[in-house]
Amino acid sequence: MASTREAQRGARRHTTSGEPSARRQATRERLMDAAVELFGERGVLAASVEEICERAGFTRGAFYSNFESKDELCLAVVRRKGDQHLAAMQAAIEVIPQVAGAAGGTERLIRDAVVVFLEAQPKKPNELIAMMELRLHALRTPELREGWLSVHQSICTSVSDLLQIALDRVGARLSIPSGQVVELLGAVYESTVSMSLLRGEERPTGLADQLALLLDGLIEPGAEA
Repeated sequence: MASTREAQRGARRHTTSGEPSARRQATRERLMDAAVELFGERGVLAASVEEICERAGFTRGAFYSNFESKDELCLAVVRRKGDQHLAAMQAAIEVIPQVAGAAGGTERLIRDAVVVFLEAQPKKPNELIAMMELRLHALRTPELREGWLSVHQSICTSVSDLLQIALDRVGARLSIPSGQVVELLGAVYESTVSMSLLRGEERPTGLADQLALLLDGLIEPGAEA
């Protein structure tokens, strides 16, 4: 499992050679896109490196020049998804006026922000299923858990920071610690998406309502942040 341990270390270390070239980054993106498609179709364990390369249109050499193992690729996909979540949340914050007590009330502002956030989330069932498969893969692979948890914690910390920025904008505060709020939001999101997929729905039903309702119940408007 040496390659898996390398993947864990890769999740924690920062590159010292700067950002990858545009061509290299494009290759990495195509490999990750292909992996997500296959993970959603067949699961992580059933999707081989060879199949990922074939789907992406690359050789094994191209794969191993970008990722040391399939597990390192898995962590890269999780990190990419975390970056997308953060970008979506930043976009959601932008719709919140920078004046406390802005017209429309806190409840309306929360819903507007949630809608913007969800619009940036994946719509294809395969991608949604793939992210669930990646979590299950981490559960089944003890050597991968540390890396997965490290990425997850980094994402949650960043989301908590952005949530605090949003609260400051409306002059509100949370009734429980922000870390717990982020975990609750994630649980509601995953549960609602899972049930919608099981029902065969094209888009999750009531997801915006569920998230907005939860946030509204956990935010105390008009208080000092």
